[in-house]
Formats: sequence, C-alpha cells, structure tokens
Amino acid sequence: MRRRKTLPIAALRAFEAAARHGQLSSAAEELGVTHGAVSRHVSHLEAFVGTELFEGARNRPKLTAEGQVFGFALTAAFDQIEDALRIIGRGDHGVLDVACLSTFAMRWLIPRLHGFTARHPRYDVRLATDDRHPRGHIDVQIMVLPREAGLPENSSLLFHEKLGLVVAPSLAAENQPDVLALPRLETRTRPDVWREWARLTGVEGHGDSGATRIFDHYHMTIEAALNSLGIAIAPWHLVAEDVACGRLRAPFGFVDSSYVYAVQVFRPGRPKTDHFVKWLKEAVDQDSRMP
Repeated sequence: MRRRKTLPIAALRAFEAAARHGQLSSAAEELGVTHGAVSRHVSHLEAFVGTELFEGARNRPKLTAEGQVFGFALTAAFDQIEDALRIIGRGDHGVLDVACLSTFAMRWLIPRLHGFTARHPRYDVRLATDDRHPRGHIDVQIMVLPREAGLPENSSLLFHEKLGLVVAPSLAAENQPDVLALPRLETRTRPDVWREWARLTGVEGHGDSGATRIFDHYHMTIEAALNSLGIAIAPWHLVAEDVACGRLRAPFGFVDSSYVYAVQVFRPGRPKTDHFVKWLKEAVDQDSRMP
C-alpha cells in the first residue's frame, strides 16, 4: 500500500495564501496570524521541498518560477477540497453551478436570473462560461447541439435555435433597399453562420469579397450591430429584446437553424437542480414569442 508523506499542512496553507495574494502581509491578515508566522511557514516549506519559493527583498518578495507553479497547484487543490466539502456537507443548499456559453449567459440567462433567485433565494447560482471549470463540479449545463444529434443522458430539449439578419435602424434606413451591401459582422466562434443563413433562407447578394469585421464572441458581434458597424446573423433568443424595442431590425425575419439548445443535469434527483431546470423551462416558454 502506498504511504503518503506527512505534509506540513499549515505551511502549505500559509504559502498558498501568500502566493495568491503576492505578499506575506495579506496572507497573514487572511489567516489571522502574524507576518513573521507566515514567513516562518514559507521558510519551513522551502526546506521541506528543497527549493526556494520566494526570492528578492524580504519586504517585497517575489515568487520564483517553482513558486508560481506550486502556488497555482495548491490553489487548485484547496479549491477542489472546498468544493468536495460543500458537496458532501451542504447537500442541496448553497451553490448551484451552471455551465453555459458566455454570450448566452450575458444576453439571456443573467437578465432573467433574478426570477430564479427571487423564487429560490437559498441558492447561490455560480456561472461557468468556459471549459476551464472542472466538469465534475457542474450541476447543470446548458448546451448547443446539432439538430440531428441525440440528446446526452439526463438532458432535455429547451428550444430550437432561430437565426436572422439584424441591423441597426439608422444603418438600414441609410442603405435601403441594399442592406446586404453593408459590412458583414462575423464571429470567430461560429465562422460558418453566414453560409448557414444563406442556405436556410436562399438569400444571396453578400459575397465573401464584401467588407467584413470579425469579433471573438457573439456578444461583441451583436454589440457591433447595435452600434451601426454592419449587419450580423444572430440567434433570435440573443436579440429578441433589441428587436422588440426597435434597437435592431430583422428585415428577412428568422428561420430555424441547424442547432438546438438543451439542458443536462449531472446529478439528477437533487431538489436544487430540479428547481433550476423547472424555472429554466418556464423562462424559455415565456420567451418563446417570435416576430
């Protein structure tokens, strides 16, 4: 049987706090000990591992390359321990981890999230919007899937995505009827959306030779359209409020795309996930109006 080394836990905690804050005094304040105690813990840990973790002046030390690596690893390890304690100790109370695309979070979920927190104030919804969040800690994931793909285990359909060309009213008025001649706004995360829209609608007239502006995320592309930088192809659920309020126009309407949105539960049967999925589907139903 493998035997673990006896680890200096207090020294590890002191060093992790110092590495995270970048200074020993802040670590001492967080841990409720003196600056000297943190310094002694760090020195003890350096002797334990056999390498320097901080360097430079005693009053303004800097992490060494080894210290940076070790500090990052310790922070991740302590985060995992805290998550495990939360999961086993707090059960269905406390944090509800939800994963989704950043644009969906910014333009759809967050503006409506007050409805869930008002109904279930004991849950603290924590959003993860990229793949760096450990999937083992996610309670609910909102996914975008090809229409022909089957739904994963413990998941259900939310809605079918609809696409449309959107343009700021002032820009459309200046360029009627040749809206398609305006600069095209594209998104790196979905580079084929213009070809998809042309195929779905049969609308041609804006070739690849036209002026194009490319943005990293959909919320940036939509913001560019709102600020009259060009025309964009956007999902209805991301621009519904802007179209309804007249901030954007959709001269060709909206059509079903090749994608669907679905919600997946990672630990089914828990009240907090049941409550969130039920609220989510109600919010989708309330927002299902089409132009």
